[in-house]
Order: sequence, then structure tokens, then C-alpha cells
Amino acid sequence: MKMKTTDPGYLAKQKSKGKTYLFVKKTYREGKKVRSKSLYSFGSMPEALERLYWLRDHPDCFPKDLEKKGFTLAHIYKWVLAIEIRQKENGAPFDVYI
Repeated sequence: MKMKTTDPGYLAKQKSKGKTYLFVKKTYREGKKVRSKSLYSFGSMPEALERLYWLRDHPDCFPKDLEKKGFTLAHIYKWVLAIEIRQKENGAPFDVYI
């Protein structure tokens, strides 16, 4: 029997006051409603991308709160790739520069 594995969360963007911010979010159900909770913030672009590059290059400084929530360095690589090619793993567009 094949089991479906899920990630502990996903990279999301949010625009506010003309800036684009990068967050790690998790969605969950509350009754019939689907809600999302922000787990971690990388800040506004382009500083957020620089922070992701820095974390990728310095794995010993991986944030403890992300590690406790089940994220690994592989997630950082996947998020950086999604930003660079402007496409998520599932094929959905992910353009943080708009």
C-alpha cells in the first residue's frame, strides 16, 4: 500500500504596501474552512532571497524553529529553485518579482 507523504509546510509570498514577503506556511482544516498559519518569515524581497542563499551556504546555521517543525536543508534548496525558475514543484507559477 502506497502512503502519501506530505511536507510540513510550503513557501508562500504575500504582498503588503508594495513589498513582497516570503513566508513558510502550513494549511489546516478547521471544520469546513481551510486556514493557513505562518510558521516562519524570511522577510521582504530581495533580502529574503539573500537570506535563503546564506542559509543554503551555511547549513550549520539552519534556524532551530524551522528544524523543530520538520524542515531540512533540502527544503531550502527546493525553495531557492522555485524562486529562480519562477515555478513551484507542482508546476504552478511562483513569481516573487511582480
